[in-house]
Amino acid sequence: MRDTAPVRGHLPDENPGFVGRRTELERVSAALAEHRLVTVTGVGGVGKTRLALRAAHRAAGRYPDGAWWTDLGQLDGERLLVALVADSVDLADHTPGMAATGLCRRLADDRLLLVLDSCEHLAEPCARLVTELLAAAPGLTVLATSRRPLGVEGEETIVLDPLPPAGPDALALLRRAAGEEFPAAGPAGEICVRLEGIPLALELAAAQIRLQGAEAVRDQLGSRLDAAPGARFDLLAHTERVWPSRHQTLRAAIGWSHELSTPLERLLWARLSVFRGPFDLASATAVCIGGPLNRATLPEALDGLVRSSVVRPPDAAGRHRMLDTIREYGATWLDRTGETGTVADRHAAHFRGLARRAGTEWHGARQLRWYRTVDAHHTDLRTALDRLLRTDPDAALDLVGSVAFAWSCRGRLREARDGLEQALLLSEARGRVRARALWALGVTLVLQGEFGPAQDVSERCAREARHAEYADAAEHT
Repeated sequence: MRDTAPVRGHLPDENPGFVGRRTELERVSAALAEHRLVTVTGVGGVGKTRLALRAAHRAAGRYPDGAWWTDLGQLDGERLLVALVADSVDLADHTPGMAATGLCRRLADDRLLLVLDSCEHLAEPCARLVTELLAAAPGLTVLATSRRPLGVEGEETIVLDPLPPAGPDALALLRRAAGEEFPAAGPAGEICVRLEGIPLALELAAAQIRLQGAEAVRDQLGSRLDAAPGARFDLLAHTERVWPSRHQTLRAAIGWSHELSTPLERLLWARLSVFRGPFDLASATAVCIGGPLNRATLPEALDGLVRSSVVRPPDAAGRHRMLDTIREYGATWLDRTGETGTVADRHAAHFRGLARRAGTEWHGARQLRWYRTVDAHHTDLRTALDRLLRTDPDAALDLVGSVAFAWSCRGRLREARDGLEQALLLSEARGRVRARALWALGVTLVLQGEFGPAQDVSERCAREARHAEYADAAEHT
C-alpha cells in the first residue's frame, strides 16, 4: 500500500447538464456493489462518460484509497496504456518499465475504484490489463465505458440506451441545452423523437435552435433523417457494428451540424481534429491558420463552433475540447481535404516550440507555471513526439530532450525514457541537443535505480558536451 494517508482519488468535476438516468444510475451503483468489473456500453454520444462519472462520484466514499479516473481517449495505441493508468492513480513510475506486474504490486493492498473511460479502441489490451489487475488486487473495482464489452470473465455489462424520445428527460435535456431559446413543446417534442433521444444529437440540435429557431431545426432534421442512407453522412460507420439505426441518427446529426457550419468553421473543425487534448486559442491559431483561416478570421470561426456545440466552451484556463465522436468526424474530413500530414506537421512544430520554451523557462522563476503548462499539454506533446519520431528524428530529440526532465519529475519515467531512447537511436544530431537528451536520460535512469546504465550514459553525455564546446569554439575562431 502507498505509504501516505488515504486519499479520495481524482475524478473530473461533474457536468452540470446531467439530466435523468435515475434508473440507469441505480443499476450501475448496484452493480458496483456486487461486481468487480462493470462496463457501461452504448453507441457514441449516448452519455456513457457522464453516467460513469456520476456513478463514480456517488460511489467514491466506499473506497478508502479513492476513486480514480483514466481517460483512454487520449491514447492511439496500447504502448503507454499501463503508464497512463499508473499516472492516473498517482503512482510514479520508478521502475525500468512500468509493466502490468509492477502496477499490480502497487495496487495489491489498496481498496479503490478505477474508472477506465473510452476503452473501445483498446478493448483487447484493456481486457488483458484489467484481468491482471483484478487477479492481483482483491480490493480493486473497475468501472469501464466502451462501445462494446471488454469480454473479461465476471464482467457485468450495462447497456445504456438513449433517453426515451417521447419522455420528459429528452425534453428536459433539450430545454437545458437550448437555454432561453427553448421552443414550444410541439416542435421540441418532434425534435426529440427525430433524434431518438440521443443526448449528443440533442445537444447539437439545441445549439441550432439557439441560432435559427425550433421550427427550422425540426424541418431540416426531417429532410436529413428521411434521406436515403446513401445520402447521409456515413463517415463514422467503421466505429460501430451495433445499434445501426441509432448510430445513423447520430451520424446524420453530426453531418447536419457540419453542413450548417460556415466554410471557415468546417475547415477549422477539420484542422482542430489533430489535437488529442485540450487546446487554447494560441495553440489553435499556431496549428490551424493557413489559406482563408488567418489570425483575423480564426477566432470568429472558433466562436461559431462553440455556439454550435461542436467545440466545448473554454474552461477556467481558456482551454477548449472536442468530444471524441466529433473529433473523429473532423479527422475524416481533414483526410478528405488532403491536409492530414500538413496539419500534423504544424501541430508537431508548434509543440516542439512549446517544449523548447519550457526547457528554457524550467530553470527560471516561472518554473511552476511551465511545469503546469507541460502537464496540461502532455497528450499533445506525446502526439507531436510520435509524429516527429517518424518524420524528423532530430526534431524529436530536441522536443523530448526539452521536456523529459519535467516528465520525470511528474513520475512519467517510462515515457521519458522510452522517448529519449527512441530519439537518440534514430537521430544523428550532435552537440548541445544530444548532450541535453543524454543528461535527461541519465537522470531518468538514476530515478529508476539503474545506476550502471546511468553511469554509461553520463560518460556519453560528457563526451558529447565536450564535442559541443569544441564545435562552439571552432565557430568563433
